[in-house]
Amino acid sequence: MTEQTPAANLVASGQDYEDESVHGVDALQVQQRYGEEAAKRMRQDGNSQFVDVSLDGKFASFLSDPWVEKDMVKDVRAMFPNNECQVLILGAGFGGLLSAIRMVEVGIRPEDIRILDIAGGFGGTWYWNRYPGLSCDIESYCYLPLLEETGYIPHHRYSQGEEIREYANLLAKKWGISDSAVFQTQAQKLVWDEKSKEWQVKLTQQRSGEEPRIIDVHAQFVVASNGVLNWPKLPGVPGILEYQGDIFHSSRWNYALTGGSPSDPLLTKLEGKRVAIVGTGATAIQIVPELARWAKHVYVVQRTPASVSDRQQRTTDEEWFRSNVATSKGWQRERLRNFHQHFTLDQPPSTNLCDDGWTRAPALVGLAGNPAGPQSMEEIPAYMGKLHEVDLPRQQALRSHVESVVNDAAVAEKLKAWYPSWCKRPLFHDEYLSTFNRSNVTLVDTVGKGLDKITVDSIVVGDQTYPVDIIIFATGFRAPFIGSPAEKANVSIVGRDGKSMSEEWAREGPSTLHGVLDANFPNLFLSGPWQASNSPNYLFNLDFLAKHSAHILGDAKRQAEGKRFVVSVTKEATDAWGMQVLMHSFPGAAILGCTPGYFNVEGELARAPPERQMVIARSGVWGHGIESFCREVEAWYEKSNMHGIEVQTVL
Repeated sequence: MTEQTPAANLVASGQDYEDESVHGVDALQVQQRYGEEAAKRMRQDGNSQFVDVSLDGKFASFLSDPWVEKDMVKDVRAMFPNNECQVLILGAGFGGLLSAIRMVEVGIRPEDIRILDIAGGFGGTWYWNRYPGLSCDIESYCYLPLLEETGYIPHHRYSQGEEIREYANLLAKKWGISDSAVFQTQAQKLVWDEKSKEWQVKLTQQRSGEEPRIIDVHAQFVVASNGVLNWPKLPGVPGILEYQGDIFHSSRWNYALTGGSPSDPLLTKLEGKRVAIVGTGATAIQIVPELARWAKHVYVVQRTPASVSDRQQRTTDEEWFRSNVATSKGWQRERLRNFHQHFTLDQPPSTNLCDDGWTRAPALVGLAGNPAGPQSMEEIPAYMGKLHEVDLPRQQALRSHVESVVNDAAVAEKLKAWYPSWCKRPLFHDEYLSTFNRSNVTLVDTVGKGLDKITVDSIVVGDQTYPVDIIIFATGFRAPFIGSPAEKANVSIVGRDGKSMSEEWAREGPSTLHGVLDANFPNLFLSGPWQASNSPNYLFNLDFLAKHSAHILGDAKRQAEGKRFVVSVTKEATDAWGMQVLMHSFPGAAILGCTPGYFNVEGELARAPPERQMVIARSGVWGHGIESFCREVEAWYEKSNMHGIEVQTVL
């Protein structure tokens, strides 16, 4: 573990660090600086400044699958021998896996489930992302689901990428769903057939080196669980396709170029190479130290500085784990509840089970949701004032930490994050900042503008040209809160009365109950986060919604008494739920004034007209936090007897 600076020690320990980090600081001047830095990064083209790789054929090479094992991908036609299945799950990441597992638990046989994914294996983002240095930023004892059920003990406090991917395979095997997967296959179109009361689905399988195989199938139930960060994006920089060197996106890491492998990332082929990495987000801060160990020179292209504190990684001592973590039945749910309860401006729990950078940042309530937040527009200014007051000491400590770690004062100044904690996902790494003390690492700060262009052999920022041999884009993915589940899956979904999900949600927003069933799309289970919940630990969110969907399906199955059935939700129930989401949305106003990023759709949310703001608020996440949402759903179980759910048997 690396030695911490005094400022970092104060943040890490949760001590009172006001005297060291805030003394003499004018809070209003800090907020003014926040506004100035946000304005530098605001662009009229908003989210359209990026190239969505999956929607532009010119960039198809950035989507090629370097991990697929052709012999492991079963023929789609063999997987649907009668062109049908009972439950079709879109997505083989953890959301799809958890959906399948929870369906099995309510009586659906694994052989009646089919799980589709364009990938060649389970894992979702952990299948695609295998870059050097990859690990999770949420404590593994919380992040990896079903630890209590599997008895698995994570190897590290923060699990590494390969371990997480292997754990996904472990879950699939344990619950008997390994053989339910149909890989390298995408649903192109889903159409609800009112006559047969089922979904008609057009599938395309594109196995490596073969012609596409197209098949029409029908499914009684569909689960849309395609994740929120799955389609890579590139900056819309002139010259990307003209560049003559090696180039790839971080989610398709090319070890053939760099050397090494996901399990042994010795990047020996980078020796003597000049490498540019574009981006300084959650991905890049893990990659940069690895590149710096091997490359002749690394250029780190920064648009917005990362807010980075120490991660404090450590291996898991199994005896400690059994005596301090897995101490009683229900331990993981209790640990997650404790984790969530620290996102509060009120008194947090007296015990901090995770004791990490997340739970020592109370102002992250601006991102996670707040039961004690504003109840009206009039209360928002005072609420924002309180958020800034609580957040200032932490942010000042982090800026002081940069100064104490980075030797070059000019570079340190450029690496300081000037935005509140809730505006971007907080980042944790033990080596990222110190890497800028190396002579072979150059920070290319674009002051919020990004690259100007790429030539055949160089990147260009302003009047400065940097010749490079390799360009790596660590520029993230399609914004997670744009569009409907149809857009998330790149699929057309047509429900009752010929209603297109894309058109309906664009016009009116979703019409769901608890984010899992939309009135216009029967027998189609959703996985949020729209009109549902959110957690910094997104797998908890996915699992809760998977259990909720399975609960509804299981109850409906019992009501149908062995007959085929349709499960849907009434308009009255969705209208009432939409109003509840709207009335709980006021804490979400915190992100509107943030520096541009995917939370606020590159600033586009703040520019939306008032009538659109209402639709956005009604479509968003439950603003009082994940535990409040869980209590709402659990209360519904106890008192409603499936209130708002309609179960229609099919003759």
